[in-house]
Amino acid sequence: MATPPRPAALPSACAAPSAAAREAAAGERQALEELGRTFGSLLSELSFSFVVSCARSADMPIVFASPHFYTCTGYSPAEVLGRNCRFLQGPATAHQSVLEIRDAIREERPCSDKTPFWNYFRLEPVRRDPAGPVDWFVGVQADVTRLVEAGGGAALDAQAQQEVAQAASVSAQLTAHVEELTSADHTTKCAVLQCVPSSMLTALAKVQECFCLSDPNLPDCPIVFASPAFLRMTGYPCSEVVGRNCRFLQGPGTDPAAVQQLREALAAQPPRPVTVTLLNYRKDGRPFWNSLHVCPLRDADGRVQFFAGVQMEITEEGEAAPAAANGAAAAAGAGAAGSAAAADGAANGAAEAPEADPMVLLRQKGVVGSLRVATRALAQHGLRRAAQFQRTPCRAD
Repeated sequence: MATPPRPAALPSACAAPSAAAREAAAGERQALEELGRTFGSLLSELSFSFVVSCARSADMPIVFASPHFYTCTGYSPAEVLGRNCRFLQGPATAHQSVLEIRDAIREERPCSDKTPFWNYFRLEPVRRDPAGPVDWFVGVQADVTRLVEAGGGAALDAQAQQEVAQAASVSAQLTAHVEELTSADHTTKCAVLQCVPSSMLTALAKVQECFCLSDPNLPDCPIVFASPAFLRMTGYPCSEVVGRNCRFLQGPGTDPAAVQQLREALAAQPPRPVTVTLLNYRKDGRPFWNSLHVCPLRDADGRVQFFAGVQMEITEEGEAAPAAANGAAAAAGAGAAGSAAAADGAANGAAEAPEADPMVLLRQKGVVGSLRVATRALAQHGLRRAAQFQRTPCRAD
C-alpha cells in the first residue's frame, strides 16, 4: 500500500524569519521613517513633550515623538519609534493609572493621569474623519516632579489645563493636514469601519493572519474589518475594501457552485461554518486559489455580530490559477458565440480547484478561535468601565 504524501509544512512561529518577512519588516521601517518626517514637518513648531501613536496598527506603535520628548526621557528615536509606549513603565508605575489609560483607549476618549509621580500624562484620540475610527492617539507628557514634591495644588491643576490645550493643538494640526498625512502614510495597518467596537481593535490587530470581518446586521453584509495580511494578499487599499461585500474578489473563473455553497451556509438558521476553495482575483487582475473558511462570531449574549472569513492562498506551482482563469474566459467567449465545441475545449483546459491541506483548515480554525475570544467580550456594555462613556457597541436586533 502506497504511503500518502506528507502535507507541506506550515510556517513555524519559532522558525527564522523568511526573506519575505525580512523584506516586509525593512519596508515597514522605511515607511515609519517617512511618516515620521511628515509628522515632524507639521509639528516641529510645538515646543513641548508629546508622542503620536497609530491606533490602527498592531500594538499601537509610536510614529512620531517631539524633540522635547527625547530630552525628557533620554531615549533616542531608534529606541522609541515603532514601539508601544509601555516601555516607559517600570516596577514603580501605578497599576491603576495604566488601567485607566487602557480604558480610555478602548473607549476612544481623552484622559489625564494625575497620579503624583514625575510624568503628568494627557491622552487625546484623533480621527481623520469625524464619523470614522480613531487613527492616532496623541500623548502629552510633562515632568512634574518638583510640582508634586511641592504639594501639587493649584500649580499642578494649571499644568493639567496646559496639557489639555497642548493636546488639542496637536489634534488640530493633524486634522488640518489629513490629506498630506494620508498620502505619506504607507505603514501597515488594518482597514476598519467605526461600527467595530474599540474594545475589539487591539485584540484583532494582534492576529497576524489573513482575515476579514463582515457585518450581517448591515445591508449587503459589508466588510467592516480587514487585516493587513488581507490587504497585502489581495492588493486592495483600505478605502477599496471596507464597506463592500467580499464578492468583489470574484471573477469569471469563480465557481458558482462554490459561491452558492457559501451563501447557503451563511443564510441557514442558525448560520453554520463553511469551507470552500474559490478562484479569486487580486486588484491587478491576477487570479489565485483561495481556501476560505467562514464562521459566525457571536457576542456574550449569543447573537451573531460578525462573519469571520479566514483566507489562505493555496495556488499551486505553475499555471494552475491562470489556466483556470483563461479557461473560464474562453468558455464565456464561446458561449457568446454559440460554439459548444469551443466551450468544451475551454472547460477541458481549465484547472480544477486544488485541495487544501488539512493543516490549512486547522490553522484557519485557530484564527477563528482568537476572533471568537475578542467577539465574546461584547455584551450590552462591552469592556467599558466608566459609566459616563458606556454605549452599546452592538446593534439592536
